[in-house]
Amino acid sequence: MLLVTMAVFFGQCGQEAMRPGPRLAPVQPNPSSELAEAMRQLDAEMVVFRTRFLEGDGRWDEAAFTEYDLNALEPTDSSMFVEGYTAFALAFHKRIEAFNAAPGPDTYTGVVDGCASCHQRACPGPLERIAQRKLP
Repeated sequence: MLLVTMAVFFGQCGQEAMRPGPRLAPVQPNPSSELAEAMRQLDAEMVVFRTRFLEGDGRWDEAAFTEYDLNALEPTDSSMFVEGYTAFALAFHKRIEAFNAAPGPDTYTGVVDGCASCHQRACPGPLERIAQRKLP
């Protein structure tokens, strides 16, 4: 009888291990807007350029950001359109152009500063992440 009880107990334990774990919510539970997708892409590019610069020989060869017209992309919601958004977007585009024309630490820092400037005004959520993209 003891052997049967133990067999049933251990048999159930094995079944528990085979059941899928809890379902987790997606990292981005809501559909992403065009603007959010562009910003995520730019952030990913920053990570690559920063890492390559810090771990490599300090060269920025062939580094170029994807250029977006931030004024033409659909935002997540209308709260993104704070006073001055259009000017921030145009200034940011100029920073991207400057980096792409002459990639280096100074123009990279200009891009990061451009992100921070706009996000301080329009959407402060990513400021901590942006701060992590700065060069030491």
